[in-house]
Amino acid sequence: MADQLPTYPITDRTCPYDPPAGLLALQEQAPLVRVQLPTGPAWLVTRYDAARALLDDPRMSSDMGREGFPTLYRQKMRPVLKGSFMRMDGDQHAFYRTMLAGEFSVKRVQAMRPEIEQACDQLLDEMIRQGPPANLHQAYGVPVSSRSICQLLGVPYEDADFFTTHLEALFDPHRAGAPERIAESKAALSGYLDELVSRKEKEPGDDMISRLVADYLIPGKVDRPELLLTSYLLLAAGHETTASMITTGTAALLMHPGQLAALREEPHLLRGAVEELLRYLSIFQFGITRVATEDVRVGDQTVAAGEGIIVSPLLGNRDQDVYDDPHTLDVRRRGRPHLSFGHGPHLCVGHTLARIELQTAFERLLTRLPDLRLAVPESEVPFRTETLVFGTIDLPVAWGEQPAKTPA
Repeated sequence: MADQLPTYPITDRTCPYDPPAGLLALQEQAPLVRVQLPTGPAWLVTRYDAARALLDDPRMSSDMGREGFPTLYRQKMRPVLKGSFMRMDGDQHAFYRTMLAGEFSVKRVQAMRPEIEQACDQLLDEMIRQGPPANLHQAYGVPVSSRSICQLLGVPYEDADFFTTHLEALFDPHRAGAPERIAESKAALSGYLDELVSRKEKEPGDDMISRLVADYLIPGKVDRPELLLTSYLLLAAGHETTASMITTGTAALLMHPGQLAALREEPHLLRGAVEELLRYLSIFQFGITRVATEDVRVGDQTVAAGEGIIVSPLLGNRDQDVYDDPHTLDVRRRGRPHLSFGHGPHLCVGHTLARIELQTAFERLLTRLPDLRLAVPESEVPFRTETLVFGTIDLPVAWGEQPAKTPA
């Protein structure tokens, strides 16, 4: 019976960095486990190999207009991603991937590194000038992420407060009033981007939106709503997730001093440490949704046509058959790639930019503030466990000489 299935999402964590015990219990059962979503039953994919196989399978559709497509929302709302390239399959999806591939090429993104480094240093200069304590998320994580995606897209950074406020609504769909807030925010951002595209048509710059206008909109290869939705999704995805990774990754390092010390003593570990933090945190925590267009066999289990799946990067990244001691943060870890950017045809298009941002943000932070520490006890750092993006957006940090303790 459907009402006997375990309810998903499961969010109760005893340790902020470990998956909920209820999720780990499901992982022990099988690579695929039936769970109850707000819209009905679906398969939860709990194991790494099964996740990669299904995400690479063309019979698993991203089209949320298909019958049986799973949704994690308890409240009825118009899906933000519906109609976007992220919810397309086959040749239609490949067209948009090709359109964006050059914009996120390693060469183009690497060319942004000096400007990202400069932005990091400017923000750290301001933090140091104001003195401790500081909320690292607001002072560093959010503006590093915002500046980078604004630079790439050609969005004026002086408008960051406007779009940051509206983007926050998208990542907390379970909050009271979320459908209305999401609809209002999407309308406001779409209107903003529509005006921006009009300006780019008249005065193009050296940025992604200008190039897409010139190469795709004006020749009629895409229409205006398609361009606006694509720009909207890139702005949203490139802002919230990277900002949260900078802040939550820093929190993880500060709460694991042995790992932080290793990273300080051996700076060459940084690139691998970023990958380990991505694996360990899995901040896009609830999963990747698909629906089967045909019966798909996975081991000794079958996902029938019309049945939905939720691929859990959180569980795949903690698969003990793939990673030794998977619940331990280890900046020296090497091995199979994580699932935090997805896998297969829908691998996150912005993963190259995200990696450069994270590598640069952590390198500058640890270099400029070698004595960075938490300004509150670990138990007082709040973590969001019921939002689409896991982590903390309130990380009080300090540096410099510690105040002397008052004698008892």
